[in-house]
Amino acid sequence: MSKVAGYVRVSTEQQREEQSHEQQREKLTTWANRNDHEIEVFEDIAISGQSDDRPAYEEMMDRLDEFDMVAVRELSRFGRSLKRVLQDIERLDEHGVEFNSITEDFSTDSAMGTAMLQMIGVFNEFWANLARERALENVQRRRENGEPVGRPKKLDEEQRAEVFDLRRAGVSYTSIARVMEADPETPDSISRETIRRYCNDEGVTPET
Repeated sequence: MSKVAGYVRVSTEQQREEQSHEQQREKLTTWANRNDHEIEVFEDIAISGQSDDRPAYEEMMDRLDEFDMVAVRELSRFGRSLKRVLQDIERLDEHGVEFNSITEDFSTDSAMGTAMLQMIGVFNEFWANLARERALENVQRRRENGEPVGRPKKLDEEQRAEVFDLRRAGVSYTSIARVMEADPETPDSISRETIRRYCNDEGVTPET
């Protein structure tokens, strides 16, 4: 029996609709029972999909190792921008967790889902290659200006600006960390949480 995390999100306007969140929960529960899944439902009520402040979602994502799959009634419940949905699905894949959207009949275990994950990988490689190119240009510039070349203890202003640009473009914290690690001018250990802290401190979120 697979263990599934069901995610329910209802915005302020949807909350005015009678039993909107209960309808989502009921559909998820019915689907799980029909497919012999054990489900635990996480609910964010009166919260926009564009908001980074989703406590139930954060709890669910922090507990990914406990689940085999994350399921939603429809993709719009997971996030209101394609960029955000892609980065969330990528994070699930990194933990070996499948994703299923019931209404769209979409699963990362399907051929279409595999294609999407491959597309995400292509974009990640693009960002990494772009970062390496920028890194080499920065090293050359510093050498020409007689500036020290090496790994600093923290990201400088230019590197933080790059982090913020990537985050605004909808790149996930994990992918940004990988991009920055490809830069020889960044510290030895740049974790996802470090990138997240930089962005949260400056209030940087994906643009829609």
